[in-house]
Amino acid sequence: MTLVYVTGTSGAGKTTVRAELRRRGFAALDTDEDRLSRWFSNGSGAKVELPADPSDRDDGWYANHTQRIPPRVLRQIDADAGGGLVFICGTAGNEVEIWNLFALVVNLSVDAETIRHRLATRGGNAFGSTDAEAQRILAWNENRDENYDRFGAVRIDATQPVATVVDQLLHVSIETY
Repeated sequence: MTLVYVTGTSGAGKTTVRAELRRRGFAALDTDEDRLSRWFSNGSGAKVELPADPSDRDDGWYANHTQRIPPRVLRQIDADAGGGLVFICGTAGNEVEIWNLFALVVNLSVDAETIRHRLATRGGNAFGSTDAEAQRILAWNENRDENYDRFGAVRIDATQPVATVVDQLLHVSIETY
């Protein structure tokens, strides 16, 4: 396998890391922007669209829907890579199902204060712009590090400058690869 999963909560810096990896000439895909992930109904399993209006995305909506990366998508990316390293940056609700498709999983770790600041100042991605979404993201982040550590993910402090984060990511990725 040649895939490296770079994950973290919203505001951890996944999109920024992906941009820096690309700037340095590495193959890097974003689960949202490159449309690798899809939203599914937990009840029917049918593909659904994320409501455009944040006020339509309450706790009930998230409880009944999960963003997933279909395993076949990752297998195809891996096959197309021809043995080259590919970074997949984002999150997925079916990580248990896809974890084994990655050579390495890296958790971009950030504290609550950093998340609040990044959500309030980022452009181009409205997710986390409402108080309800920001609180949901902070709740998701509360035990994330411990959960990922338990499953063997490599933790990188993503409060550091992006160049430092990417240097560390490349170091652990090349060691694993």
